[in-house]
Amino acid sequence: MKKREEINYFDSFIKSSNYAVEATKILREYIYNFKNEKANEIEDKVHFIENESDKEQHITLNYLVKDFIPPLDREDIIMLSHSLDDIVDSIDEVAINMNILDVEILRDDIKDFLDLLDRCCDYLNQMMNSFKNIKQYKEIKEKVIEVSKLEEEGDALYQKAIKNLYKNEKNPIEVIKWTTLYNCLEECFDSCEAVADCVEEIIMKNS
Repeated sequence: MKKREEINYFDSFIKSSNYAVEATKILREYIYNFKNEKANEIEDKVHFIENESDKEQHITLNYLVKDFIPPLDREDIIMLSHSLDDIVDSIDEVAINMNILDVEILRDDIKDFLDLLDRCCDYLNQMMNSFKNIKQYKEIKEKVIEVSKLEEEGDALYQKAIKNLYKNEKNPIEVIKWTTLYNCLEECFDSCEAVADCVEEIIMKNS
């Protein structure tokens, strides 16, 4: 009988956070070199990463089912795995809506959102790398705090963008498009904070 390959859960968490970083950078590059005709291509690229993230989650959770003594509580592994995958799902949603809403002209603040999301996912990735040594509470906690601060910046950016949109945009179709996109981007930041909260809870339980 073939022995199943062992999984390091912490490496799996890092891999999932890598997918979030990769998807964000593809979307950010698209925004900075915007061409509407590339929307299908970008959606496909981000969606491919989202599928890879899903596969990583399924492999991890399927392994967990038969793992006799996992290094963390099972419910914590499940919660963190789902939360990391949610980030990539939310980035994928932005790429999908950029395409199906047929965005032709970008609003100026969209770059601010992608710059901030890029920083947030990079810090998240650093946090997951530190998390591999779960006893380094102080170092992990610093990354958790930073991700939470960036999520607050995301909230402020979202509120400012929505207010500006409804105050100055006269085309109702554009209002609908950008309300949808801003909501999707705000969800990305919320997903990042959910991972940070999850990590903080786990390190408190295991310190």
